[in-house]
This record gives sequence, structure tokens and C-alpha cells, in this order.
Amino acid sequence: MITGKKVEHSIVGGMLGEGVRMEGNLSFKQTFRVDGEFKGKIADSERLVVGEKGNVQGEIECDSLICYGKITGTIKIKGCVEVHPSGRIEGDLFMENPLLTVLEGGTISGNLKMGIKEGSNVLPIKEKTKEI
Repeated sequence: MITGKKVEHSIVGGMLGEGVRMEGNLSFKQTFRVDGEFKGKIADSERLVVGEKGNVQGEIECDSLICYGKITGTIKIKGCVEVHPSGRIEGDLFMENPLLTVLEGGTISGNLKMGIKEGSNVLPIKEKTKEI
């Protein structure tokens, strides 16, 4: 609960433990935690948690991301991103929604693009009317 909002925690659906190395493609529908090393592509996934000793390299596309370890590559997130004090993100971070929290000590090195997905239901701000 970094942002002060009540967060609904997902069930951890899987884990890559410390000392384990994996290379390839990965997708999951619940929270997945990486405490080992993963190299490859993570796509069509809900929530990724990279633990303090976790190291992820490659392409990531998921709903939300919590980083305590190191991530290198191209990252596309639909929802929120949390970078904790030991967290390091290196590469390109694209966020559909501007929901970013970086705690003191956490770093992002590279390109960061925050925006709203084209075609979303956002109404333009009405021009200010003349005051009499």
C-alpha cells in the first residue's frame, strides 16, 4: 500500500525461486514473483513482482509491476508501477496510465513514457467561459 490507497492483493500464482535461471516466454493470470533470473518475454500477464535478488531481462507486458530487484529491457504496463529502494529499472518503460511510485533509492534509467491509450474515454477540458 505505497500510494495510501487500499490495494487488493492477488494470489501468487507462481514463482521463480532464488538460484533458478529460466529463459523463454512466460504468461500468467495471477501474481508471479521472480527471485531468480529470467531472460525472455513476459506477455499477457497480470502482476509481476521482481524480488530483491530477482533479475529480469527482455520484454515485459503486464497489468502491474512491483520492482525490488533489477529489470532490463522494454516494459509496457497498463496499470501501476512501484519501484522500491533496492529496485532498478533500465530500458524503456511505457505506461498507459500515469501510476508510478518510486521510493527513495529506487531508480529508473532510460526512457519513460506515460500517457493515455488512444481512443480512451477521456473528455476534453471545456474552455473557460468569459467572466462578467
